[in-house]
Amino acid sequence: MKKIIYNALYWFVIQMIIAQLGTYISRKCLENGHIYFKSWPIEQEGQLWQKVVKVQYWKNHLPDGQRINSTIISKSNFDKSSHADEVRQFILETRRAEFVHLLSIVPVIVFAKSSSSVKMINLVYVVIANVPCIIVQRYNRPKLERVYLRKLKRKGV
Repeated sequence: MKKIIYNALYWFVIQMIIAQLGTYISRKCLENGHIYFKSWPIEQEGQLWQKVVKVQYWKNHLPDGQRINSTIISKSNFDKSSHADEVRQFILETRRAEFVHLLSIVPVIVFAKSSSSVKMINLVYVVIANVPCIIVQRYNRPKLERVYLRKLKRKGV
């Protein structure tokens, strides 16, 4: 029972630290058109995620990070009819969230020398806790980028 409590405490502390540090990632770094954040051809502009895991049906049930950290832009406060700058800011927030969840998987390496059951339990936990969030960001971002480009065209920029 102690191991379960220690593991849970470890994951809580590590993920809160990574989430907090993630808020310090500069906007400039997120604006950089890094190839990782682009929709890969296999993703079909996010539609792969709908086909494979039906993301549209469960994405709104994921927890909103703003409840824990007020500096995070909440999906519930976002409106696609917003100005282009606000849409762009939300796109950057999807990049931040995806990167933070990706980084949150890395600390599983501390269990490398643990028993195979402990390794498996922690690996399953970290995948279940983070991969759905990454999938949602990769599903939503191409749509948001299309909305952003339409707003720029209307604005004449």
